[in-house]
Amino acid sequence: MLKVSAIIMASGCSVRMGTNKLFLDYQGETFLERTLNLTKKMPFFERILVISPENLLGLKLPTNLKVVQNTEAQKGQSASVRLGTKAATGEGYLYLTVDQPRLTQALLESLFSAYSKESIVFPIDQREAPCSPMFFGEAFRSELLKVTGGSGGRVVRNNHPEAWRKIRVDRPECLVDIDTPAEYQTLINQSVCHGRKG
Repeated sequence: MLKVSAIIMASGCSVRMGTNKLFLDYQGETFLERTLNLTKKMPFFERILVISPENLLGLKLPTNLKVVQNTEAQKGQSASVRLGTKAATGEGYLYLTVDQPRLTQALLESLFSAYSKESIVFPIDQREAPCSPMFFGEAFRSELLKVTGGSGGRVVRNNHPEAWRKIRVDRPECLVDIDTPAEYQTLINQSVCHGRKG
């Protein structure tokens, strides 16, 4: 099996949310806790958390987690991509954000079969648009170490359509990312409704 490094990017500024997304609650866990617990269930070679120093304050984190501090979070997602990639020692890298609280183990497992050192793997939504989480084989390491600005790894992805492996998932609603108070409220309302049906 390919040795995959899970890179959890948790140093965003949450500007549109107006409060720190890492610590928003969903079904009894913070967004950050949900992501960490989800990756713990998977056979990753290693787990790397890229987080800003201010977000790290007071956090209790598992010991089997490699923590990388991002002091340049204001420069955009690319700083997290570069730092996480530099710290990774696997043969491929799965980049996860913490603002997809409905991601599931089954969804992550559905991506595994397409992983290779030369592939770029991502789920697609109902409109065929690429979504996170996104996987890059180590063939793209040098390019990932050079990304700049707020686009993260998207530039590398767009440069290599020949390497794309698009995965259509059974439950595209699990791909939704939460960026605004309205989206968070919708998430909570849906959770309450599902709970009542149960």
